[in-house]
Amino acid sequence: MNRNFILFLFLVFNLSFGQNTPVLIPGTSYSMVPPEGFVVSANFSGFQNNETGSSIIVADFPASYEELVKGFTKEALKTKGMELISKETVSYQQKEAMLYKVSQIANGITYLKQILLFGDLKNTVMVNGIYPELFSAQEKAMRTSLFSIKMNEKQIANPLEAAPYAIDVSGTSYVFVKSMAGSLLYSEDGQLPSKKGMLIISNSLGNKVYTDEKQQAIERLKKLPNASKAIIQKVEKVNISDMQGYEIVAQGDKGQLLYEVMLFNSEREYYLIVGEANENKVKNLEVFQKVARTFRVK
Repeated sequence: MNRNFILFLFLVFNLSFGQNTPVLIPGTSYSMVPPEGFVVSANFSGFQNNETGSSIIVADFPASYEELVKGFTKEALKTKGMELISKETVSYQQKEAMLYKVSQIANGITYLKQILLFGDLKNTVMVNGIYPELFSAQEKAMRTSLFSIKMNEKQIANPLEAAPYAIDVSGTSYVFVKSMAGSLLYSEDGQLPSKKGMLIISNSLGNKVYTDEKQQAIERLKKLPNASKAIIQKVEKVNISDMQGYEIVAQGDKGQLLYEVMLFNSEREYYLIVGEANENKVKNLEVFQKVARTFRVK
């Protein structure tokens, strides 16, 4: 899987548990011990602490561990708005793993992230612990929690059931491929990234928009791969699932069709529906628009 594509994705049950109790992570085959005060998130695969604004997001990628580690350079992270503070080779279950510490500013708040990467030639797991710099005292507990993650072979992962939202792709050539970091990924050929068409459904993971919503939607589209110089062809207001938002059609830097719907709820959080296609652009645009209007929050 393309490293830039994975880094792009990296850029998404309210029950309390005791500090030493392993907890199953909905939508995955993993369990871990969350830090004190963390609850299972209803928005992504992982945990969150509503009081401190901290979270732990678990994602697995069908990509080589060594290949993915190569993409975690200081320069690559900087293009995603992150500053590399440190990195170290660590041991996880008697195998080599990598632990990164980075910082990132979002909505005027500086966040610290501890990112644990481990895997093999075919798959890599990313465990991302995020907390405001103001609560940096969580660092030790967060690290301990990250290293507690374990595969639970008896747990059946059902990401579509665990996701807090859904779309209907029936009657189209698109099929569900994978859930990553709280996002649902669909493609025409069942591959990621796809040489044909691709659809990604995600949310803001609790982040809120306080600026101009239309401008935010345009800026968000231009953060997509090969879209920094995208030519905007249409921006229209939409109302889907009782939420207001904007629908954007654009041509990407490489001539590809880019489609985005950004919907905002009453709490100023947002949901994203992103489509990209290199061929059959007219047909794919019709599919993207049709599917987008089936979006619903569970």
